[in-house]
Amino acid sequence: MGQDLSNTHFKLKKEITLGDMLTPVSVLVSAFGLWLTWHHDAGIKKQQYANEIRHSASVVTAKIERWTSLADRYFEDIQPPIIDVSETVVATHTREPANRQLFKGLMQAQATSSQRILEEQLEVAYIELYGYVPSLRQPFDGTILKIKEAEENAHKQTIDGLQDELAKVLQCKDTIRIGNRLRIRANEEREKLREQIERISAPLREEMLKLINLPDDDILKDEKREVVIKGTPNISAEPHKKT
Repeated sequence: MGQDLSNTHFKLKKEITLGDMLTPVSVLVSAFGLWLTWHHDAGIKKQQYANEIRHSASVVTAKIERWTSLADRYFEDIQPPIIDVSETVVATHTREPANRQLFKGLMQAQATSSQRILEEQLEVAYIELYGYVPSLRQPFDGTILKIKEAEENAHKQTIDGLQDELAKVLQCKDTIRIGNRLRIRANEEREKLREQIERISAPLREEMLKLINLPDDDILKDEKREVVIKGTPNISAEPHKKT
């Protein structure tokens, strides 16, 4: 027979125990703690990513700035050949074999200079930065090409200039005087090349510094990085309110 439920009494528990109160509070505290941890980790990751971009830009900037000193070393490398040629001229007072000796020394110095640039791996250093700011590739490639052209032209002018000077000192009997004449001519090309490299690389260095100095919130956004590199107004700036 079914049980008669009509007389069954239901009682509501009116008391709330301390344990009942602590359970939802504990859940809320745990959830808040998890949110704080996630927020903290997200902030660290954002900072790390921003620093990675700045590091890539800094590496490229440093390598570009080193190019002047690397180019300078070519003119240091030609000092021993200049000394040897001076001694040969005093001994022979003829254009040959001094001219061949000079040309050989200058070619060796040029090869050494090219090797230094290759070892610097400037193009490799830019690959990482290219992933962050693709629009930098064109000005970067253009800058490197112009610097290389300036360097090659300086080497050619140095060869031609020193050969011209050599023809003028064949009857000289003083090795110091001959060497000084050749060094003065080489230093003229050295100073020209320094100025050219500085002028050519300046715009790219400025772009790198703009990128490095961006606030974290801006440097993490593709469109903000592109905007500052292209030199357009900062889109993060608030518009002027009309009065």
